[in-house]
Amino acid sequence: MNYRTLGDSDLKVSVIGFGAWGIGGSPFWSNEGDTSSVRAILKSYELGVNFFDTAPVYGFGHSEELLGKTLKPFRDKVIYATKCGLRWEKKSLSAITKNATKQSILEEVDQSLKRLDTDYIDLYQVHWPDVKTTQAETMETLLKIQRQGKIKVIGVSNYSVDQMKEMMKFGKIFSLQPDYSLLNRSIEKNIVSYCQNNKIGIIAYSPLASGLLTGKYSKNSKFKDWRGKGIIGCFSGAQFEKNIEKVGRLKTIGESIGKTCGQMAINWIVSQPHVTTALLGVKNEKQMEENIEALDWELTTKQQEEINHIFAVDE
Repeated sequence: MNYRTLGDSDLKVSVIGFGAWGIGGSPFWSNEGDTSSVRAILKSYELGVNFFDTAPVYGFGHSEELLGKTLKPFRDKVIYATKCGLRWEKKSLSAITKNATKQSILEEVDQSLKRLDTDYIDLYQVHWPDVKTTQAETMETLLKIQRQGKIKVIGVSNYSVDQMKEMMKFGKIFSLQPDYSLLNRSIEKNIVSYCQNNKIGIIAYSPLASGLLTGKYSKNSKFKDWRGKGIIGCFSGAQFEKNIEKVGRLKTIGESIGKTCGQMAINWIVSQPHVTTALLGVKNEKQMEENIEALDWELTTKQQEEINHIFAVDE
């Protein structure tokens, strides 16, 4: 496992991180139960993964609790990344609202510390921009809890360049967590250069496009979970069909060199010089073992060119 420094911080994170959205379970994902999730977490740690990313809204606290309980014996050897800014009045998708106010963040950080069973959070991120709250209020609150020792490093997720610029007027952002994969390369237009110029690490989420880049779906696939609700990403219609066609071509290239479609997609994203780490959600030990096999080999120049052509940014 290779490790990279996250932006301008002193955090050295594994190039593959554990994305703990899925282990939270309902209402977003179905999983194989807590026993399987615990084994997946421990196997990831055993294989060299030291970066574990979660959020309060993942299973409405369950993801944080599971990580905290499982990794407590190794707390000093792992990096916890969690988030703030999404609240809920009841446990349903429709009840989730954006709230990055001072009062909300002060409440959330203490709740996350308790669920993770830790004294500090290594990386604390604003989950989604809250346009109703000033960036000044949000950042000043984050700096306050940082001074209190509750968090070490501040990051944001799903922010635009303009939103990061506004936030940076009041304090330092060390990382951005964007949706980034072969099927969504929009950050390459201006976000990547801004992050590089300001020493902001990039934590890619959904590097497998919420499963599409595993190659296990077809044009006729229907999704009964959040993917069928049009929240994030493209999982139906003409664009979905085009994406599936592109994935099929990637799968063919992978088969020619004995790699799975997913391994091809992971290898591509961790080889991007602007990416610090890619978050992968797994249901069981086997999936992480397969993901790790995406590392320590390189695509040829010809293969890279072919893949970049298939998944061209402007298509």
